[in-house]
Amino acid sequence: MIGVSRRHMMNGHFDLAALGMLVAVAETGGFTAASARLGRTQSAISVRIQDLESQLGHKLLERSRRGVTPTDAGERLIAHARRLLAVEREALADLGGETPTGRLRIGVPDDYMDAYLRPLIARFAVEHPKVELEVRCDISKRIEPALKAGELDLAVVTQDPQRPLGEMLRREPLIWVAARGHRPELQETLPLALFSEGCRARPRILAALNSAGRAYRLVFSCSHTSGVLSAVEGGFCVTAMTESAVPPSLRRLGPAEDLPPLFELTVGLIMAPHPGLAAQRFADALREEMSAFRLAA
Repeated sequence: MIGVSRRHMMNGHFDLAALGMLVAVAETGGFTAASARLGRTQSAISVRIQDLESQLGHKLLERSRRGVTPTDAGERLIAHARRLLAVEREALADLGGETPTGRLRIGVPDDYMDAYLRPLIARFAVEHPKVELEVRCDISKRIEPALKAGELDLAVVTQDPQRPLGEMLRREPLIWVAARGHRPELQETLPLALFSEGCRARPRILAALNSAGRAYRLVFSCSHTSGVLSAVEGGFCVTAMTESAVPPSLRRLGPAEDLPPLFELTVGLIMAPHPGLAAQRFADALREEMSAFRLAA
């Protein structure tokens, strides 16, 4: 920890430009990409972040072979920084008479849509009546190239663990579930419902079963949550899904049912280059929603 008095920290004021640089480095994964985004030199960004670290007495970023990642203190500051920067943008837009208009195209897997985006989208539509919302629900593997091709303005995806794109919003534990009143997990060969091939969790789920030596058979495959849920609620199979998306009709399974522990998925936000005001406002609202969701969890 960098030596600095608590009194000095409490009496200081944040440099919003430096906070913006810190957020850019965290979102892009490095100083080079942040430099390209902000139009500032890497050395200038580095100096401003070092000044922040000296002001607060905390190291904010860690450099590793995988890139640049926030420390625990950095993660906490970034959450505050995003809110401060959003307020600054809102104030500038308000005084400048700037109102989001036009079409906003959002890509999202439908399990995330059901878990925490539906209320946000409804609220955003009411608060920004001049914005035409277009939502595409699909698997992350197809959403990412659609955004790259210019078909979407922003996307919420399950990040590829080997090649994560975008800004990480939250971690989602994956858990086993089955219908209440049914015991398909007692079958010697586990009947399984999963998302279609292309789902990033699917090969890892199957690998977990194989590593545990648990026999299984795939009895249902679908590209949408509603289809998988219908199969599981019918009582003849189990599935694995994100914890926040589990409906009351299902019960959780685990080691007691001879099922292996699973893993966490990381939910990411990807923005198109040069996002418009509507996309920026939605991204700010999404970060705020995710922050509140984490606190409530």
